[in-house]
Amino acid sequence: MCGRVMLTESRRRQLRVLLGIVLDASMIATAFVLAYLLRFYWQIIPAFDEPPVAPYFVILTPLLPAWLLIFAACGLYREQIQSFFDEALKVTSAVSVGMMALLAGSFFYRDFSYSRLWMLLVWAISAALVLAGRGTLRFALRVVHARGIDVRRVLIVGAGAEGVALLQTLRAQPGLGQQAVAFLDERGQGEVEGLLIAGVPGDVLRAVRRFGAHRVIIAQPPESRDETMRVAALCQEAGVPFAVVPDLYTLAVTGAAVEVVGRVPLLTLQASPLGGWGQRMKDAVDILGALIGLMLVAPVLAVVAIAILIDSPGPVIYRHRRIGKGGVPFDAWKFRTMVPGADAQLVENERLRRRFERAYKLPDDPRVTRVGRWLRQSSVDEFPQLLNVLKGDMSLVGPRPIVEEELAKYGPWERRLLCMKPGLTGLWQVARHHEPDYAQRVRLDMYYIDHWSLGLDLQILLRTLPSVIAGRGAY
Repeated sequence: MCGRVMLTESRRRQLRVLLGIVLDASMIATAFVLAYLLRFYWQIIPAFDEPPVAPYFVILTPLLPAWLLIFAACGLYREQIQSFFDEALKVTSAVSVGMMALLAGSFFYRDFSYSRLWMLLVWAISAALVLAGRGTLRFALRVVHARGIDVRRVLIVGAGAEGVALLQTLRAQPGLGQQAVAFLDERGQGEVEGLLIAGVPGDVLRAVRRFGAHRVIIAQPPESRDETMRVAALCQEAGVPFAVVPDLYTLAVTGAAVEVVGRVPLLTLQASPLGGWGQRMKDAVDILGALIGLMLVAPVLAVVAIAILIDSPGPVIYRHRRIGKGGVPFDAWKFRTMVPGADAQLVENERLRRRFERAYKLPDDPRVTRVGRWLRQSSVDEFPQLLNVLKGDMSLVGPRPIVEEELAKYGPWERRLLCMKPGLTGLWQVARHHEPDYAQRVRLDMYYIDHWSLGLDLQILLRTLPSVIAGRGAY
């Protein structure tokens, strides 16, 4: 046991982050080189000029640190368990933001014109290489852990449902590099899931010495708070690294954070994480994304405007009063999808109005025009809201924009909803947009506000694109 290589918790985190940064930087630099070779040396598409090499590599000097900071902001250097799909979304999101920075820089730098095909190749190759490098690193760590190198021995306090769930997780995830060596439980002896119960929770320090445990994880049920506090105090006084499995349901629902004041752990309900530099980054992505989006869809806007005018009389743009950040109302712009006088029909038709007020959506709304139905299914009707994003009324991603009458449905969460700008897209649109379940909408909006991050925004944007392409928009 003593001959095995073992790192302290802090040193392990430092080395993992450093290794991740070096690996990502190497992959990004390699992507720049490969993109240049494919574009100008191997010429996958014939090039009509031979630009100088230096500008394509000198740009790495300011750009590489910026990309790594974006990776950090997207949470790519945090220790967490995530699926390949989730990591791929985060990496693609981070690389996309990096490419936005490159595009913005090339737009303002007039002394040299960078190849757009080269930029596209950099984007695709960077995402692929970073994911491949991270996958290789995980594989290498699994091999290292399988050979008994840097595997932490874990003592679990609590052999109930929480402790068993933790044991099963550690066994199912050998890549975590943590091996459960024993339980401590009020029963004092016996076995659970093939793991020895080596005493009661009060024996924690003796058990640490007996099994050579590197850390203690306290997985007691919520009703055993006093026992949890005693074990935590013993570990703290002896300098034994320990962690506590909190009430995960409470944490997930409230977005609470854990802090320790003296020996008392507190669950703190966080305000929205959006603030300071986070707010500035979100605003920058909104402006840049809205500008790029408007340039890309400009031809579509013109065609849609003509189709609306041909299909039915009335204005092309429909303005609807919505509630924005801080409760300030604004006019949300959309392509008109209903017949003229649609609002009056809703007032006059009591049955239709009652159905509408249940979810503020009608799957088979008789007021929708032929072109309007296609616009709603494809979400093209919401493209004019890119102008609302440029104005600052809305964000690319955020809670759903609602009317004043809907505020009552948020109950005590009303003021919390108003702390952020409403979004052109959001969690509800990508997760449950096809179901008129208002309580689900409220929960998703609150989850987004409590767990906001730049990485989450970009994941939602990437998941919105398949919905638009497949025509799974709102009705």
